[in-house]
Amino acid sequence: MGTFLKYVFYIVVIVVLYLVARGIYDGSITEKTTVGEVVSDVDTGSKELVKEGYQATKESIENMEDKSSAQGNM
Repeated sequence: MGTFLKYVFYIVVIVVLYLVARGIYDGSITEKTTVGEVVSDVDTGSKELVKEGYQATKESIENMEDKSSAQGNM
């Protein structure tokens, strides 16, 4: 269980670093940006990533179901 939590923690850190780097690159995080604004950007970005991941997973499952039903009808 400890190893699993360690990997979850690493994944969370990587996602936060990615979102902060993306915010800096896009210009929404500057020298005058407050910590609260950065947290808000990370929160919004993480929600978008989860939503996109959910949609991609849903589409993949639907595609697999379509392929399996097409193979079953042959």
